[in-house]
Amino acid sequence: MPLSDPIDQFRWRLLLAGTLTLPITAIFLLPCWGIALIRHLFLERPNAQHQALRYLGGVSLGLILTALVGYRPLDSLLGLFNYLPFFLFFWLITRLVTDEQRALALLRAMLLGALLTGTAGVIEWLSGQNWQWKIFGFLEITVGSQADDGIWDRVTSFFFWPTTAAAYFILVAPLGLAFAASHGALLGRWLGGLSSVMTLTALVGTASRNAWGAVVLALGILLVYARRWLVIGLLGVGVILVLAAALLPEPWGDPVRALVPEFLWRKVLDTLNPGNKAFESTAERLESWQIAWQMALAHPLTGWGLQMFPFVSVDLYGKQAPTIHAHNLYLHYWAEQGFVVGTALVGFYGWTIAKALKALPRSSPHLRWALVGLISGLIGYLCFGLFDVAFHDSRINAQFWLSLALTWRITELAKFTAPGSDEPSGLL
Repeated sequence: MPLSDPIDQFRWRLLLAGTLTLPITAIFLLPCWGIALIRHLFLERPNAQHQALRYLGGVSLGLILTALVGYRPLDSLLGLFNYLPFFLFFWLITRLVTDEQRALALLRAMLLGALLTGTAGVIEWLSGQNWQWKIFGFLEITVGSQADDGIWDRVTSFFFWPTTAAAYFILVAPLGLAFAASHGALLGRWLGGLSSVMTLTALVGTASRNAWGAVVLALGILLVYARRWLVIGLLGVGVILVLAAALLPEPWGDPVRALVPEFLWRKVLDTLNPGNKAFESTAERLESWQIAWQMALAHPLTGWGLQMFPFVSVDLYGKQAPTIHAHNLYLHYWAEQGFVVGTALVGFYGWTIAKALKALPRSSPHLRWALVGLISGLIGYLCFGLFDVAFHDSRINAQFWLSLALTWRITELAKFTAPGSDEPSGLL
């Protein structure tokens, strides 16, 4: 498909516009990507030759079946929106990213959106204020959650919940660092560096202990690739100090607590302290995991249907505090989709990452670092899924499938290069 094709250029610009505004509001994101998809479908139909789409087509049939036999079929069918359109967006991205230049352009649009979102989160954290803007009388953009249930002091940026913002930052922060470390253009390195600083700072402000652990793992992967052993050691020491400040009894822990910011170790301590109100989130997770596992065992083949966890957990398992998810991505999949479809979907994520790791040595110099950043973010997000579920927010879902599609496509674009032609350089 030639780059000069005006229809192709129109779809491409819509994809870029949606990517740029992705974290800010779904009101721009979904129409831009949706129109691009519809226009593309007039010229090309999905076919079985697309390896990934063939796999996702099988998963789609399984999801439709689980919805039809679900606990509440109508609500379950509506839950297909969290999956099927994003499978098609995945396909669209892999078709429109025709070369390395387009891949880099889409990555830069992603980082620019991340820079704006991270900056908004940092400003929110420092000022302790929320803002709302209304455009054309119907479009509302919010910085900071309007909820008042104990999250006013946590960064949410353009999202409603701090954990949702954290999931987004996990996906994009490693990519920013990878751009800053690459051998690309100076502007791209600066964009990557600034976006990583802002997103990582805002992520700390989300006060999500799950996200802190996930991003440490993601950055660790990136640092191992860069062979920055000193930085890895410093990162490890920092993690140990936070844990020591939280867990060591008095007076042994007092010197460490004097060194570590209180909001870091206090958050970890509250996780394990049954006498603290914050422990309620830990107890709620344990209850949700137990119920989700029981649901999966009760209907191991078909699950209970998409979006059924909040209904079944309350109606049949007596859950006291209703939540829309099981606080574990994999238990949530198994409870709602059954073991076969849920495991197949997770298997696609693993397949994409495995293909990318295999192609990494033969990727072009510029895309190699981007691929490492994407892989690190995806692994961090999937580890974040051990304790939380964020895909019900369409922007997080879109960012995940965008990262997954770019990972898949860059793997396909990988070119053989001479061994050692682009040895990893320092990140800092």
